[in-house]
Amino acid sequence: RTAGIYIPLLTGTLSVIGSGSILYSIWARRSTKLKDPQHRILGMMSIFDILYSINKALTFLTYPSGLGVPTFGNNATCALQGFFTQFAYATGSYNLVLSIYYYLIINKGMSKEEFAKVWEKVLHGIV
Repeated sequence: RTAGIYIPLLTGTLSVIGSGSILYSIWARRSTKLKDPQHRILGMMSIFDILYSINKALTFLTYPSGLGVPTFGNNATCALQGFFTQFAYATGSYNLVLSIYYYLIINKGMSKEEFAKVWEKVLHGIV
């Protein structure tokens, strides 16, 4: 039981580092990279992944105490954790958007500009 509480600290931290590296890479060259729909989608996916991963990494702080493992939370922090867990759905949804992007660009021959004009705003809105 204890491992189930503390393993997310490691995995969540590693995920924050990975997604943070992606965001840094995009931000460092934002004048060119933010013109590309692929990088905008990947950036949003990374933002939501960081929010979710921080939530997972801090599971031991938000999990209600008194359940036989050393945790520090209460019912309110547990509910807050449940709210932030919803960001995992946005991360997965942006992965789908990225797949749609690649499908349209590679298989259907759509230009990046056409994707940005026709599909990108709609897909961001859906997520």
